[in-house]
Amino acid sequence: MNIERTMTASGVNLAFVGRLDAAWSEPAARALEEAIRSGRSRIDLDLSQVDFISSVGIGVLLQAMTRFRKVGGALTVTASSTGVREMLRVAKLESLLVAPLSKPTEAGSSTLIGSGWTGEIRSISNSKQSRSARVIDEGLLRVTPNLVALGHLALAGDITSARGLFGEGLVAGGTVVVSPAEAPRPDYLASSDAGSVSCIARDALVVDAPPDLRGHFEWNEREPIMVHDLAGALVEAADAPICFVAIGECAGAFGAWARTSPDCWPRPLTAMSDDELRMSLRFAGEPMHIGDSVVAVGFAANDATMVGLSSAVADRLVTVGKVRLHAHVAVTSYRPVPRSTTDIGTAGVLLSEQPLRVVMHALRAQGNMETAFRRGTVWAIALSEGVRR
Repeated sequence: MNIERTMTASGVNLAFVGRLDAAWSEPAARALEEAIRSGRSRIDLDLSQVDFISSVGIGVLLQAMTRFRKVGGALTVTASSTGVREMLRVAKLESLLVAPLSKPTEAGSSTLIGSGWTGEIRSISNSKQSRSARVIDEGLLRVTPNLVALGHLALAGDITSARGLFGEGLVAGGTVVVSPAEAPRPDYLASSDAGSVSCIARDALVVDAPPDLRGHFEWNEREPIMVHDLAGALVEAADAPICFVAIGECAGAFGAWARTSPDCWPRPLTAMSDDELRMSLRFAGEPMHIGDSVVAVGFAANDATMVGLSSAVADRLVTVGKVRLHAHVAVTSYRPVPRSTTDIGTAGVLLSEQPLRVVMHALRAQGNMETAFRRGTVWAIALSEGVRR
């Protein structure tokens, strides 16, 4: 069998030539999986040159269709041979033969982003309301659908019961995820009811506002997209400091997470000795979880936009390349996210429904070791807080 692939902005066209039977089921399944991972919202199959399809071949199509529909994608057969059409009819899969409907384009202007990779960011809000980031030194954090946060978090109802339970955490799409110190695995809380979920936050950056921008990005299949490069492109597109949530396919997660609860640390990280750092933190030896899904939450600015941040927020950003950045990432088992995804709540669904691998503070080290994406969807909130005090 030969498999030909053509990519468009919204879909993947696959043309199979030959027999789609048990002998060719694995190559066909791989081609369909790659098409799903591409982030496009539509897969069009040309089976006009498939002269035979077996039950195993039909099973491959059915499995891909079911998997793709769960994330809002559409898989259709746009052309088929007589034999394929008859087998699909017998298998009661005629619905695959329905031509896909074109989706209306989004309103609003768009901006191309990326250097060495491709992306597009589009305005989705005309609101002029101030969107301010704030710092929580220690206190209760109620999770609303639009709340975005990162810091040391504890899944507890009050400060007293949170003692000793803090770890790296983030909030996105109505879900809190945290890697509690000394716990065997990360944990989460999620709810669709605004304000019904809460946690205790320490040294956390927080903003509660709907996104102003939404976009997508994709690697060039040579070099992945580093989190700091994505953040820098978003800051330039917004022409303002930003908070962002990005979800997509992981090209490697790199960073550190608490070995012991941060409220029990002997002194702030910046004042710790090397031995104290090793006792307090775990460090990834190299980028991990390639091919899984990753959610990144970050606050970023560049030299030109730093004036738009309060001193408390600005002091928590560190220079990474040409951008000032503070980011946390959470890795889950893989789940495709079509680039047509519009609701930031998808990030919360991903975090709450897929098994969590790790939650960490994103770092950049020598040798370009940094959390990176292959492709994904991003939302950004333009921050406007006036002149720093």
